[in-house]
Amino acid sequence: WYQRRVRDVDIETKIQEDREKGRKEWDHPVSFVLAAVGAAVGLGNVWRFPNLVSQFGGAPFLIPYFFILIFVGMPILGMELCIGTFYQAGDADAFGSMNPRLRGIGLASVFAGYTITFYYCIILAYACVYFVESFHKDIPWALDPANHFKVLSMEDKMDIAKDADWDFGEYTFNWKIFVGIIVVWILIFLSIFKGVKSTGWVVKFTVPLPLLIIVILIIRGAFLDGAGDGIENYLIKWDGSKLSDTNIWTRAIGQVFFSLGVCMGVMTSYSSHNSKTKTNVALCEKAISLSDTGIALLGGFAIYEILGHMTFKCIQSYAEGQRTDAVIAKCEESYYAMGGMGLAFIAYPEGLASLEAPQFWGIIFFGCLIMLGIDSAFSLAEVMVTFVKDCWVGLKLRPKTWMAVLPLCIIGWLAGLLYCFDNGMAYLDIIDNYLNNWGMVLVGALECFAVGWVYKIDEQYEKIGKPSVLIYNIGFVIFLLIGTILALAIPGDEPVKGELTTEEFEKRVSDYGQSQAEALGIGLGVFFLGWILVTCVSLVISSGSASSFGSKLWALMGWHGVDDLRNKANNIVRDVSKDGVWKPYTLKMEFQALYRHDCFCITFGFLIKYFSYGLLLVVTCMNIKSDIQKEYGDYPQDMLILGQLVFVFMVVLVLMVAIFPRIMYDPFKHSGKKSAMGRLTWMLTPKTL
Repeated sequence: WYQRRVRDVDIETKIQEDREKGRKEWDHPVSFVLAAVGAAVGLGNVWRFPNLVSQFGGAPFLIPYFFILIFVGMPILGMELCIGTFYQAGDADAFGSMNPRLRGIGLASVFAGYTITFYYCIILAYACVYFVESFHKDIPWALDPANHFKVLSMEDKMDIAKDADWDFGEYTFNWKIFVGIIVVWILIFLSIFKGVKSTGWVVKFTVPLPLLIIVILIIRGAFLDGAGDGIENYLIKWDGSKLSDTNIWTRAIGQVFFSLGVCMGVMTSYSSHNSKTKTNVALCEKAISLSDTGIALLGGFAIYEILGHMTFKCIQSYAEGQRTDAVIAKCEESYYAMGGMGLAFIAYPEGLASLEAPQFWGIIFFGCLIMLGIDSAFSLAEVMVTFVKDCWVGLKLRPKTWMAVLPLCIIGWLAGLLYCFDNGMAYLDIIDNYLNNWGMVLVGALECFAVGWVYKIDEQYEKIGKPSVLIYNIGFVIFLLIGTILALAIPGDEPVKGELTTEEFEKRVSDYGQSQAEALGIGLGVFFLGWILVTCVSLVISSGSASSFGSKLWALMGWHGVDDLRNKANNIVRDVSKDGVWKPYTLKMEFQALYRHDCFCITFGFLIKYFSYGLLLVVTCMNIKSDIQKEYGDYPQDMLILGQLVFVFMVVLVLMVAIFPRIMYDPFKHSGKKSAMGRLTWMLTPKTL
């Protein structure tokens, strides 16, 4: 079903040639890296990453974070950079070039990235309001930051009850935020209206400047009382018990994905403007991921120095005899436990207000937030612009970049109006949860499936036979899902404290943990036994050019599609006249790839095809089970359905294009039909070209 026919290959080759005609390239590789780092480094580096580190025991959080970064995040980032560079297209058309039925996977990631822009701009709008207010002589947010944010976000007007009907609240409209999102979308338009030419210039200022500001904030914060305690609470403390909490791993995956900007179409879109013959893809992958992580760690110091200072002031506000352990714990919880928008717009402004010249510190901090966020915002908008210009309509009309950017900015601004009502922050939280914890993780699994399991499947058919490949591929997925369902279903629902005594609750938690371990063993056992079974069956019925047992096993289990991308990437950086052509699975070449920073090593394919794909599929199931067991955020179901519909629409996009791949092609050019009904019938025929 996924086998590409000669006609499909010929037409996709011609379409790719059309895309590459006149395609603008980055003026310098550094511009691309800066743009990619700007897209990766966003608001989450400042307020989400440090809070997760503190929340999950300090330094122990870095163990799952770096594990996921190295073995999942970086391989997927490298895969997306390779796809964009070598296919010279955004996500949708790059995956479509691999196979017409895979185009929906890229389309889902494009939709996710563009949808994130709608609410991401709202957060930037808040930063814009605070930035403007910082110029006031009497700063509005300085006296009572918590109450100021409550009034600005209209939290006091929210009308959300568990059993309430779907409602926008009192239909109160937030005019300050409305003006803020207008400003943000204007900035986005000005940043990308000339494509990579304007983006390349913008990132030369918006990436280095926030880094400089963070360093200034760290230096200033280091002289504050309590700063050392803040740093200790951030990174130095160690609570190893947190590593047994499954949430630490799912949160680490969410942070890596959202922070790196993978599975949103951003990296594929940006890398599609690279040179196919000169770009050092492996080096770019390492530079982007390490820069993103480094800035996140650095930002945490700036944040927790101020939080440590505010905790110190809170404790000092009590008389010396009243500074009990309970008081200290209360003060620490008031600041260290705060994350997200509360950290950026309540806790940190309170700390800035206590400094001399709070106007200055407010201007540079909120200016830093705007610059960090605007890079990510216009990169997400650029994803949709790239799709519009790469699709058959865009190739036919060849619109100037600003003509594609302007209507997309207007649509994004109109969609953002939902978040300007009094219940807007609730909808932001809901849609963000379902997009990131359900949609993005599933898209990551599907991207690994596309490159690891479908791309170059024709070569597998020739070497070992179509029946063997299909039995192995389908059997692997089925037994993986069966094992996952068993592991999640057997323990039942997670215990809730409710009216239980502490002793009873702890016993139930202990029993639940033991049940989880047993269920995990059963799930893994079923999966591995099933995997061995389908492998043996596939080898027994094999046919094709592979003759020896080793060649058959590799033809069946190998990662041929990923290796194709790896070969292209590793050969770009080689001096062929001196070092020869890079060839995989030779001792000399693979040893070089292990220590050279500009090469992808032998583990690249395994991590994409098996490890990342399996892990992300399992995590998707875990997240869905968690939200089904307990309605997310205790919001009424009538509100949650909006976020669920976003996820369902992403799934529909993937399935629709997989079944009807012709809907993504020009019916006037390829159908051969003259009537509108004939063209429509051709598009809805479940065949490739």
